Amino acid sequence: MSHLSGRSLGLLVSNMLLLLLVLTTAVSLLPGVTAQFVRTLDTTECPIKFYGTNYTTLFVNITNGRAALCFKGHYVDGEPNDCLIINRADAIRGGTRVNADSATSSSNAFLDNLPTLTGISTCFVLVRVRNDQNDNLNRIIFRQFGDQQTVRFILDETANPGERAFTLLNGVEMDSFNLTGSTPIFGDLSGCRYEDVFYSPNTTTCDSQGNFIHCNATAHLNAIPQINDYCVQGAICTVTGSTIIDYSDNSTSVDDRCAYTLFSNSSVHVVGVFKERRRKDVMFLDRVVIELLDYDYVIQLGPGVKVNNTYVNISSVVEELEGLDLHQDQTGVTVTIYQSDYNITVFFNGDTAQILLTHPWMLAGSTETEKNITENSDGLCVNSSVALSVMKLNDFSSAGCEMQYSEPADESINCTTVTEHCQVLNGPDLTDCHMVIDPVPYIAACNYTLCHYPDVDGLRCEFLEAYAHACSLKQDHMLDDWRTDANCPAPQAFCNDTHCVDHEFCADGINGQINCFCRAIFASDYRSNDTLGDPAVCMDNTGSITLVGCLLEEKGFRYTDLHLNDDSCRGYRDMDHMVTFNFSDSNACGTVVTANDSVVLYKNTVTGLNTSEIVANFDKFHVNFSCYHNQPDIQSMSFRIKDNSVFQQVVSDSWNYTLKMTAYKDDRHTQPVTLDTEIQLNQRVWVELMTEGLDDNLVYLVTNSCWATNSSLPNEGLRYDLISDGCPSPVEPSVNVMYNGVAVSNSFSFNMFHFTGGSYEVYLHCKVELCPNQSGDCQPSCGGAARRRRRRAARSEYVDESPALISMSWSN
Repeated sequence: MSHLSGRSLGLLVSNMLLLLLVLTTAVSLLPGVTAQFVRTLDTTECPIKFYGTNYTTLFVNITNGRAALCFKGHYVDGEPNDCLIINRADAIRGGTRVNADSATSSSNAFLDNLPTLTGISTCFVLVRVRNDQNDNLNRIIFRQFGDQQTVRFILDETANPGERAFTLLNGVEMDSFNLTGSTPIFGDLSGCRYEDVFYSPNTTTCDSQGNFIHCNATAHLNAIPQINDYCVQGAICTVTGSTIIDYSDNSTSVDDRCAYTLFSNSSVHVVGVFKERRRKDVMFLDRVVIELLDYDYVIQLGPGVKVNNTYVNISSVVEELEGLDLHQDQTGVTVTIYQSDYNITVFFNGDTAQILLTHPWMLAGSTETEKNITENSDGLCVNSSVALSVMKLNDFSSAGCEMQYSEPADESINCTTVTEHCQVLNGPDLTDCHMVIDPVPYIAACNYTLCHYPDVDGLRCEFLEAYAHACSLKQDHMLDDWRTDANCPAPQAFCNDTHCVDHEFCADGINGQINCFCRAIFASDYRSNDTLGDPAVCMDNTGSITLVGCLLEEKGFRYTDLHLNDDSCRGYRDMDHMVTFNFSDSNACGTVVTANDSVVLYKNTVTGLNTSEIVANFDKFHVNFSCYHNQPDIQSMSFRIKDNSVFQQVVSDSWNYTLKMTAYKDDRHTQPVTLDTEIQLNQRVWVELMTEGLDDNLVYLVTNSCWATNSSLPNEGLRYDLISDGCPSPVEPSVNVMYNGVAVSNSFSFNMFHFTGGSYEVYLHCKVELCPNQSGDCQPSCGGAARRRRRRAARSEYVDESPALISMSWSN
């Protein structure tokens, strides 16, 4: 031992004493096997850098046919350990020592066999493996050159074929050495280890946590923590406004209102649906639809969240469904879909969608990253240069969605100011993001939209927020300083809990609350006509008017605050957010009825107060609407007396009703005159005028006049008056008028007659009108003066030939 230093000699003696203390317990380390040689060697003076980790203790045990040189403790079969194992059938004994010497890689056999070595080795560790005769079977020499670690096997010529040595790293075999023959064998055990993960020399990569790892050719480790510019965890696609920025930072814009595939693979389909808002010519992402083909899920994000067409309430607590997680916070809704190779995260805040593919961390810009994204997937997020028509989805697109519109430029927009604002994305507050996310397509999207669309609906900060959020998703940290310079508030989910219908979009209202507003195309006709709804609908004594809910919202009126003249008559809102107010014969709702010579008018008003805190509370709302009955005009119809009844359908522009005239033989109106009935001269005949379809709470029927002629036309031939001005004619004392102007029907009676001169054809004509009973003066006032019967032969002076009169005829 004269070649050992004094310090090394003392260390060797110390190790021998330690060995005597542990020999009595060493056997227990190998259950069922007798241990011939067990040693714990302190290698502090000559550490062994085994696959990148420096060890200062070597645990050696040699049993029947196996020598185990380990670094984390004595070898136990099946337990993870870093070891060099030598299988030699006759290995029973051993020896160890640590030597200090000086050897350069250029002056000994190590360099000849391992030409990548550099530096100087100043010591070595020797382990001998012997048989029961104490003959050396194997000598194992460990030498470290700088960060590089070597091993040399000096073999006995008696080795049998198949005998070998191999290394274990955490219990997993790494390298193998054939121990047959007498020629020395050299092995390179170099490498780097970071957080107990091994990296071979000349390796540049990212670990599973996003740390940048560089193990150079001489096994020197350079490890940079996760927040760096070298590692990316997947890739992100951003859809904001009408712009789609794909995984390669290329972009395209959607200029219609159709649905397109954003991302698609064999099990997941992500669709973006685009629509207009306040202008017809600027599109926005309206909602995102996610189809999970393996689980039969269809999830719609915006407005609100739907799962299989049912609205669900999502909270900050993660809701786990099969194959995915759902959760919502103040920034938006996030859906995480679990795949075998990578996870898909879809984020939507009401304005912007971001689709993140999360796979093991990779080097930024590497072809491996691009391959992982694009392989077996499709969509505009994968390749935005694909023609939009190829990615259009008719199943999610509305009819005519491809039609494009143009509108005059908004003169209130200062595009120069917009450009300066969008350049915040190039500012110093976001410098950390520039290496990870290219700001150029985000700036372009910001400029395009805000130069064509007014500064409303939170758009001023939408594109800046989209960029910062994309950066945070890839860098896993938030950047807030930019908001101060850009005058943007903290991120806030937009309209996630507001359910708007297809012709609406969600935005901040004038009352500071989130409301549903009308889309430009839907509302264009209403706005051009300066109206808030559709024309009144009048049918079957029911009048109604329907107002557009989103137009009311724009004016700051809540539909629940509006009512008819009777404030108990409120409107109801249907599933399309259309608000309808109506009155009927059972509930007039304060309807005012008036009449003139041509119509009976039913008028009501939708009224209320503006409830906005910004607009004065006394701002009143008035929408007048009306329905009417046309006054029955004169018309002519002729029948023989045996025809019994006359029906006339009176049709106006709004309401329909039926007017019927029937002749009877008795005053109780039970014996109608039929085709076989013979009417004698002076026989009493009762005539009933009855309406169907009128509301007797609002109008009465008034018979103004009835007269007989010997011609089928009311203004031809001889005329004989029976009723004049609603009263019996003074020329015919047999006439009796009943219930005239007090109901929706009335009647009169007279004694049968015929015209002199040989004509036995008699035609009866009556003119009636409708009278609003609110006026209180519908019933004619008739005097009681005696009337004298006389015959008339003069032609009537009435010449109105418009369809009007209800008539009846008979012959003797």
